Amino acid sequence: MDNIYRDRDLTNINKQLDLAMANLNQDINKWVEKNTRIAKTLGPTIEAIRKASVDYDPLITAIKDLKDIIHKDYPRFEQTSDLSFYERIHQACLINTNYGWCLSSDFSISAYRRIADSEDSQEEKDRLFVMEFEADNFDLYEAEKKQIIMTAHQEWRAFYEECFYFIDNGKYKAVIPSLVSAIEHELNYEQTIDYGNRLIRRVKASLENGDQTSFLYTVSISVLNLLKNNIFTNHQFDGDRLMLLNRNWVLHGRDNPSLWGKEEVYKLITLISALRMIRMHFLEE
Repeated sequence: MDNIYRDRDLTNINKQLDLAMANLNQDINKWVEKNTRIAKTLGPTIEAIRKASVDYDPLITAIKDLKDIIHKDYPRFEQTSDLSFYERIHQACLINTNYGWCLSSDFSISAYRRIADSEDSQEEKDRLFVMEFEADNFDLYEAEKKQIIMTAHQEWRAFYEECFYFIDNGKYKAVIPSLVSAIEHELNYEQTIDYGNRLIRRVKASLENGDQTSFLYTVSISVLNLLKNNIFTNHQFDGDRLMLLNRNWVLHGRDNPSLWGKEEVYKLITLISALRMIRMHFLEE
């Protein structure tokens, strides 16, 4: 158990470092904007001094050099907006969950926001998220795998170990129904008799009783919207297949397994990881 809490603490530290880096970037943006305005203000003044003075005066030469330095291009940092930091994360979550990708416990906030700002297409979002999962010898995948297994209920740990065994061996189609069934388990942290959309409403109501400006609320609402509007949505079996996996279609054998690949597996991993964050928050209260 000590290892579980240590890993969870390390995950929380990494998330706090991400938040600190994002705030630092925001401060740098403000510094750049301020100094750019100063440079524009000083420019005409320095030029007037130069014209009114002797061209070869050493002091004027130094001022000219200073003017040139001030007018050099500053690094192109991301432009800030009037939105708060958490509102920008919330926007990124709404965009990415629309394509099936949650902000999971080990995913970098800066990378998640960068992907949200990329081309609005399922193919491009999938490509960028897969790259993140597999970068640096599958570092993110291994971190999510460890977190999900080590913080699972004891009776579910072997289940997740077998799921990841299949994933490690490229057996994506066989593992997807199991991961879909695990979603409801992760939602049901209160061990109620509710299921499906009724369970989602119960969890959402619990969240709305807390701090609605917190990081947890920001991430959680987008996750619950993904479940309600896509994975758990009622979709007739005689209709066209949805772009994202649908729980009823998968578990009732109506979906087409030939369309299941590692992209769907990674999406389910981010979803389970995000739901685990929500569950552990309520268990610690």
